[in-house]
Amino acid sequence: MSRTRWLMTGLCVAGAAGALWSFSWFAGQLYPHATAGDLAYKPADDMPPRVDMASVQRDWPASLGDPGDGNRLIAYHREMRGKAPMPSASTGPVAAAPAVDLGTLLVGADAAAGKAKTQLCASCHDFTQGGPNRIGPNLWGVVGRPVGSHAGFAYSPAMKAHGGSWTYDKLFEFLASPGRDVPGTKMSFAGLRRPEDRAALIKYLATLGNGAPSMPKPKALASTAQ
Repeated sequence: MSRTRWLMTGLCVAGAAGALWSFSWFAGQLYPHATAGDLAYKPADDMPPRVDMASVQRDWPASLGDPGDGNRLIAYHREMRGKAPMPSASTGPVAAAPAVDLGTLLVGADAAAGKAKTQLCASCHDFTQGGPNRIGPNLWGVVGRPVGSHAGFAYSPAMKAHGGSWTYDKLFEFLASPGRDVPGTKMSFAGLRRPEDRAALIKYLATLGNGAPSMPKPKALASTAQ
């Protein structure tokens, strides 16, 4: 009797272990588990040769809209860390970018589109009159304001030493790449690559307050007036 009881107990234990293993395997098929940031494939096989980090930041959060995009971006960053940038596929000379006439861009710019672009900045800046400083200074009345002058904000030494005022031209250059225009700035925003986007944003910023100077005229009109 005792022998039969031990046999039955052993069979029950073995059956329970088998059932648990089967359930675990089945669950793993339904919900594959991978460590966050690990690649399930080689970047050279299934991913583009580089990730445009500026584009990811500029279009956030829409740039990571698909499931798993966040982990794939982290994994790619870890995989490429410490490696030299991949050479461009083009071997010929790089054509210079055409000159941009800011006056012409501002005439055709849409301030409403510029206001929509401020959503990229709203986590760091406030745009209301008398509003608080956040990670960055309040931007009410920024167009025409002396650089690094907003009360109560702790600017970086690089920004304090930059000098001048936020003219249309200076804002246009700065918003293209803050880190390149003012090396050492605390502003981590990658910038707006498209000149049209920068012009729209600046045109909206000029509506905040009464201190903005007159917008520059298009070069064709300016030369005709002379």
